[in-house]
Amino acid sequence: MELLKILLTCFIIGFAHGYRHYQDDLPNGDAVPHPCKSNFLWRGVGHKNPQGGGDRNPFGLDFQQVKQWTEELCQKDSDGDGMTNGQELGDPDCVWHPGNFPSRIKNITHPGICDPWGSPQCTAKNDWVSCTAGEFICNATKEPDVKSFTLRYPPTRVPPTETNYYCMPFDVSKYIDMSQDYHLIATKPEINNSNVMHHIVLFGCSDDAPMSDHATPCYMSQKGCNEVLGLWTLGLDGTCEYKDAGYRIGRTGSKKMVMQFHWTNPELRSDYVDSSGMTLYYTPKLRKYDAGFLFTGQVYLEIPPGVKRSTFESTCTEECTNKLMKGNIYITSGLSHMHYLGFNEQVDLFRNGERVTKVIDDSTYSYDNPQLKVYSTPVEMRQGDSLKTTCVYRSVSKTRTTMYGDGSYDEMCYGLFSYFPKQNMTGSCTTWKNFDLCQFANKDHIVSGCDIPMFENLTSPEMRAIVNEVMDSCNHYGPCRPECPAVLDRLNKHPCLQGELGELLLYGFAGGHDAEKIKFAHALRSCDKVEEPVYKFPLSASAACTASSVVAGIIVAVVTALVL
Repeated sequence: MELLKILLTCFIIGFAHGYRHYQDDLPNGDAVPHPCKSNFLWRGVGHKNPQGGGDRNPFGLDFQQVKQWTEELCQKDSDGDGMTNGQELGDPDCVWHPGNFPSRIKNITHPGICDPWGSPQCTAKNDWVSCTAGEFICNATKEPDVKSFTLRYPPTRVPPTETNYYCMPFDVSKYIDMSQDYHLIATKPEINNSNVMHHIVLFGCSDDAPMSDHATPCYMSQKGCNEVLGLWTLGLDGTCEYKDAGYRIGRTGSKKMVMQFHWTNPELRSDYVDSSGMTLYYTPKLRKYDAGFLFTGQVYLEIPPGVKRSTFESTCTEECTNKLMKGNIYITSGLSHMHYLGFNEQVDLFRNGERVTKVIDDSTYSYDNPQLKVYSTPVEMRQGDSLKTTCVYRSVSKTRTTMYGDGSYDEMCYGLFSYFPKQNMTGSCTTWKNFDLCQFANKDHIVSGCDIPMFENLTSPEMRAIVNEVMDSCNHYGPCRPECPAVLDRLNKHPCLQGELGELLLYGFAGGHDAEKIKFAHALRSCDKVEEPVYKFPLSASAACTASSVVAGIIVAVVTALVL
């Protein structure tokens, strides 16, 4: 028992920054599931040592006495449940060394928590572990004029696939009087099946959006429903808007809404049913400003496996803020959004080339425990300012490249912000590599001399001629044909095939569902040197879906991805 107490005692000071070191020093250190919170990875923050002193270390293993993963530490059974630390962490033979991949990366269990959870022999040993989420506190919801209603899915079977996006529309006139306007000031999740719930996004819809009495599969959002009104993701207790702002619903605001669910079902179980939802708090006492929602970030990610640190950046440029903004806005809250490889995220506000402030400073990012930053004094953002988003990833337990995508085990890089007044900002501000996606906001849809609608439409006369010439001279599979280079040399000067714009358009073609576009994209690349590829096409199904088309895929994903 004394040895166990020593192993379960932490002498680490400044845990928040030290945990990242532990991830490197343990096999699968960044992939240990939480024992009693479904869909959570273990972060270990805030669990107090029952013997007194500071927080425990993340796994109850004493690294003050043992500075590295040794055979001695590997063979110990620190939690007394009959399995060695090595068996629980995927290194049963105790041969792992930092920088290598463990022999097993699945079915990982916690080496400092007794299993099976809830059994009589483990109850006392595990009483220091918190299994509850925090309480939602929003004082404004207690004001006498504030009312609420709850939107909830009917019991819906969760498909036996890893990632599922489902959407269900709601006619809000069933809950509120549409003869006047209201401000939506807070949302609270109502989670029915925590085994699968990953996130919820509430969208406001146009008046002509189609209605239904059941949930159906959707990709990130539903047609006609693009205005973000609320969100929940793992670790959040709810959202409470700034005192002077709210999302407009009712007579001149959203009359219809769609609630989008992201279910994660890594066990591929077919017996899961869910009827989660959201409670919406609203008031007829309109606040001073309408609230809006802003995304920044990078929508092209390619994270190599087995790397401690991969950094990706995106800048919402001065040109974009001048294009998208009609006046100053005031940011009231900020949330980092990456997935399980996410390690550190920063969003910096620049003015005239000088940094004004860090709008997000999330140096210990946790996917399952996001920290919503609420600004007591809203952060002013002016036309001509820029926002730089930096996302850092750790992939030490991955054996494959991770791409941007909507799945839980793909990756994202977003800063998510509430702001006011909504009228002063149109659209979000993201990049694909270094290409500003705000350029697609041009009313004439001409970008750098490229007519986007023409290029997307293979039946247009100009595009039909280009496609026919390429397919007549170049292979969409196999080696480069002798007559192909001369054709490509001329056609690659077309404005729609220049630089990162051309790369983005062909990325969308290659990752979509139109067979002719896929063949055309690969034929254009058929004479590239293998050792120096010009374009890298999607490597995963989810990344392919994300890139299905520029206008209908990437831009929609930019506007609606959560988080998400």
